[in-house]
Amino acid sequence: MRGRVLLNVSASAAGGARQQRVLPFDWSASDRQAIHTAVLAIHADFNDGVPLDLAIETHARVPSTESSSIGVTVSEAINWSQLIQGFKDHKLSSGAIKQSTWDDMYWRRMSVILDAIGGKRRPTSSKQLLEAVIESWKDRPGSRGRQLQVQFTAALLRWGVDSERLPSSWAPPLDLSIYVGRKRDERGVTTPIDVSHVLDLVQAISDPRWRLAFQLMAAYGLRPEELQHLEIQKGQLWTTYQKVSSRGRTRSRVLRLLPCDNWAQEWQLEKAFRPDRMPPMRPGHGAEDLGTYMRRRPLWQQLRREYEEKGEKLVLYSCRHGYAHRAHVTCELPPKVVAAAMGHSVETHLAAYSRWCGDDVVDDAFAKAEQRLAHGHRAQSSAA
Repeated sequence: MRGRVLLNVSASAAGGARQQRVLPFDWSASDRQAIHTAVLAIHADFNDGVPLDLAIETHARVPSTESSSIGVTVSEAINWSQLIQGFKDHKLSSGAIKQSTWDDMYWRRMSVILDAIGGKRRPTSSKQLLEAVIESWKDRPGSRGRQLQVQFTAALLRWGVDSERLPSSWAPPLDLSIYVGRKRDERGVTTPIDVSHVLDLVQAISDPRWRLAFQLMAAYGLRPEELQHLEIQKGQLWTTYQKVSSRGRTRSRVLRLLPCDNWAQEWQLEKAFRPDRMPPMRPGHGAEDLGTYMRRRPLWQQLRREYEEKGEKLVLYSCRHGYAHRAHVTCELPPKVVAAAMGHSVETHLAAYSRWCGDDVVDDAFAKAEQRLAHGHRAQSSAA
């Protein structure tokens, strides 16, 4: 094959479909012994159940001095479409993700990988593949899209190596930060919504169905998608929504108003809620539908501009961020308690919400701690 060794595996030996691989040897008499030895070793491993590509990687290695000219052979031998299909089957069968998650999030990133593999400069290593898939985001370092593309690509490679569908040389680097990059401007960070703005928006929403949806989201710190998974159990409001992520699956939980939110208690949402009073939202598209409605509200547009002028960003999740912020700063609840109330892990909670712990928050917390300690000392002195 173009002056190289072409290895054929018959259909009967390969389970019904003939396979061919180009080996990293010149088809010449001087390489006869090396070819003979490598093919026998590959045959023995393959008969013992070792994946063909892994057997080739193990027994047909190329000296480092020749890698630049013939290092593409193993990459050419990988069936990336089959690899991605296997990755999908693993994710779905293990319960790590749902089919909708694959369709909405994974597939577009897998398509980018296939485009990179089929390009003119075919990647021959994990690092080259990572460099190829971020080409579309080269002007947006640190962006969420680029971060997800890098993470999903690395996850595919890591699974491929762990499952022995890829040679070990394709393991992704442990540090992916160089491929994700760093944002040049941090202005896009979403921020907690102010309570006064919550109340103003409630007054501005004329449709009672959408008003109720917004009230529920702001009062309980809900994800927009959770609005379609609410029910009353024993007089309490629950969400049955289960989010599947790398850290596991969230559980159903009872919804609790924060002790500091008197305005939310006055709404009496547990009495006001009924499924037939909720707005029409497509299953699985709650955030999109509610977002479309809010973007058409003049006050929401005005508030978004005001937040942007301060270097902040107002989004639907700002209601959830506001719940977390008030829980810590005003109610002084510990992260473990707040994370449980919001339906996610402590790790997720700290990663998402520690960004708003600025100097003003730290100073206020220290001042309150000092007051508590001083009060405790005075109480002890009085008792003595």
